[in-house]
Amino acid sequence: MKKIILFPTLAVFFLMMFLGFSSPAHSAKEPIVVGFIHSMSGAMSMYGISSEAGGQIAVEEINAAGGILGRPLKMITRDDKLNAETGLREAKDLILSEKADFLTGTISSAVALAISNYVKREKKIFLVNISQSSSLTEENWHRYIFRIDTNAVPYWGYAPAVALAKKWKDKKIVSLGFDYETGKNSLKAFKEKYLELVPDAKIVDELWAPLGTTDFTPYISKIANSGANAFFLACIYGGGELAFSKQAYAFGLYDKMHAIQPCAGDIETWFSVKKGDPYPKGALATCRYPFWAIKDPKSKQFVEKHNKKVGFLPSYGAMNQYLIMYALKAAIEKVGAVDTEKIINALEGMVLDTFVGKIPIRPYDHQAMMPNWYGIMDFTPEFSFPHITKTDIIGEEGYHTVEQIKKLREGK
Repeated sequence: MKKIILFPTLAVFFLMMFLGFSSPAHSAKEPIVVGFIHSMSGAMSMYGISSEAGGQIAVEEINAAGGILGRPLKMITRDDKLNAETGLREAKDLILSEKADFLTGTISSAVALAISNYVKREKKIFLVNISQSSSLTEENWHRYIFRIDTNAVPYWGYAPAVALAKKWKDKKIVSLGFDYETGKNSLKAFKEKYLELVPDAKIVDELWAPLGTTDFTPYISKIANSGANAFFLACIYGGGELAFSKQAYAFGLYDKMHAIQPCAGDIETWFSVKKGDPYPKGALATCRYPFWAIKDPKSKQFVEKHNKKVGFLPSYGAMNQYLIMYALKAAIEKVGAVDTEKIINALEGMVLDTFVGKIPIRPYDHQAMMPNWYGIMDFTPEFSFPHITKTDIIGEEGYHTVEQIKKLREGK
């Protein structure tokens, strides 16, 4: 009987085939990697931590349901330290070392712009979840950037103007803003939209405080004596807004005139304020995720998962990052592969079916037409902190139109 001699190389080949080491099924299980760059330390870390939690909730849900095209989804977090140079370095490392398929995140518009310029060269998709500079998707737009978020135009300017026109239609308004670019742009957008909607209204005075001001006493006195029946805060936020509201409350300003405070509607500024403490009493405010007013049970489940994961209620950034992960899932599954150019085409015009409604991604500027809510700041038995009540919603009318953006790009 002849002996069959199995050559070593052939034996190794059959062994590999048996174990599946060379099979397509193995490579199909390589994770789809999403790089997440945010401020995970320092003054803005709450937004980063909350946004990361929102993204990880989506990752866990998607992977529990079988992943994307049979592949697991993975999100890798990096801290930009609120610094453009650091953020850009982390973006490069995620692409080059971690082989990230997509980049997401950012709260600083300077960081977002640095990453945007990088991905344009590298032809990688970058989806913004918080950064508010409208120029990212207007004057500085390119094919590889998307925004699943509002931007400064609706949040700081158009939405408050539409809300005021619907609610009170005040004719004499005095403004107070931080004296820097975003403050100036906020008032510009507000005036543009409000005077269009209420043509006989006027801004009786424009007051500007240095960025970082905490003593607003002289400005409050000027507002009270301006002859206006309403005041508008142009991009006074965070500690500045807390300080202003405390001083205005003590002065009795909220009892004397209407207040329009765009930033007051997001709970991160007010969650530690209790009933009896000074707050923007009765102010008309905008909000990017009033989860208490959202009826879809999936929103309630998301809030519970977020609270369990990090121990506090979600910011709008958490919702946005959650939606980003599902938008990528939908686009990849539609294309049938992780193919950058085809995924861009799939995202353009896609309508996201979310727990805050159906949200289209506008093809021209890759802006998700996220809703803005508005309401009156007050306390209710449901929460220990002040929040918007009597809520209503503003949709696409809060954004620049395509024609307006075309003019901005032409004038760049």
